Amino acid sequence: MNNESRALALAPLITPVAFTIFAFYSDMSGFNMDDGLLTFIGLFLGMSLASIPVAYVYMFFLGYRFYRLLLKKNRINFFTLTLGGVFVADIPMLLIWPAAQTTGSISFYQTFQLFSFVGLMIGLNFWVLLNWDRLKGCGKQAYKRN
Repeated sequence: MNNESRALALAPLITPVAFTIFAFYSDMSGFNMDDGLLTFIGLFLGMSLASIPVAYVYMFFLGYRFYRLLLKKNRINFFTLTLGGVFVADIPMLLIWPAAQTTGSISFYQTFQLFSFVGLMIGLNFWVLLNWDRLKGCGKQAYKRN
């Protein structure tokens, strides 16, 4: 399996972890462990079951096309992949922005930040997996010098 296929197959798997990290630190109900560890684990499993298929749909229909466009323009680097992940993840938020209201238990802005963080983590994970052999080789060279 080459690095591109590995990155496309494995990068979306970080979605529930990134969502849970952001939800925990932004004190979202259920994810802040006020209701106990079992509620947190149940929400994490539910988030995993709901978010991974959606992340793969986004990766293959939007993210892959965006990646191929960057590859064609020879613009593959850390910044384009991470910021591209943020942009692709925020597309649904930009579509509902005119109808969004800021009232409720979770505001539109907090949801926008959540989607941006998850997109950033997917883009970062994609970049790491795409450059895995090169990054692994850097560690071996540093180890050999010492």
